[in-house]
Amino acid sequence: MPPKRASTTEAPAMTQDAIRKLVADSVTSALEAQAATMASASNPDRNTSHTGTPAVKTGNYKEFISC
Repeated sequence: MPPKRASTTEAPAMTQDAIRKLVADSVTSALEAQAATMASASNPDRNTSHTGTPAVKTGNYKEFISC
């Protein structure tokens, strides 16, 4: 297998501050997009209000298995 070609130009180095800012900006824009999507979505399965205590399930293992 022939050797890989070496690059003749070097990529500019990024500082830690530049990387942190890039990540923070990306996260911020992703969170804003997610919030906008959730606000505009009409999802009937999304439970936005508490309906009280959950129903108590009755039965036993034998009834469960017979289903």
